[in-house]
Amino acid sequence: MRSRAGVAAALRELTDPIDARVHAESLRARLAKATGDDAVSAGVGGPMRGATGAHLALLQAEQAVVVGRGLRGDGRVTLFDDLGPYCFVLGRPESDIREFADRILGPLAEDGRHADLLRTLDAYLRLHGSLNAVARDLFLHRNTVRQRLRRIAKLTGADLNDAEARLALQLALLGRQALERLAS
Repeated sequence: MRSRAGVAAALRELTDPIDARVHAESLRARLAKATGDDAVSAGVGGPMRGATGAHLALLQAEQAVVVGRGLRGDGRVTLFDDLGPYCFVLGRPESDIREFADRILGPLAEDGRHADLLRTLDAYLRLHGSLNAVARDLFLHRNTVRQRLRRIAKLTGADLNDAEARLALQLALLGRQALERLAS
């Protein structure tokens, strides 16, 4: 068992398979009743084998509860597998996630100077590369969006026409969002 920033994590060795969601909800409900706090949340990682697996399962559970609260609110159970695309960037130490995001985003990740470019990149990826949709979403002119995308490509070195480059950028943005949720 260990705890950090309002998160207590426990590890349980199982001999037989169980429904992890049902078990976690039962535990969450008992803790909520005992503490009088309906906002108690639970996260579940694993199952894993061995000492390294146990460490990874604990990390996944901590990340599941924190990110799950941010996505769905308090008083719920979140399995690591429920985190959807966040699973591709989580499940590893926060320093690894930060290093990946910083490497992929390059200068965009350095400081707040490029917040407008990060918003543009997020909208571009979220809206499937539609310049018109990005312009509408951000209340910008199409030419402004084009100029920002050229600047993003120059700063990151990414080819925005390449599917793998866009995926890496999307994962880096998801990693940053997950880290922000973990920090709050």
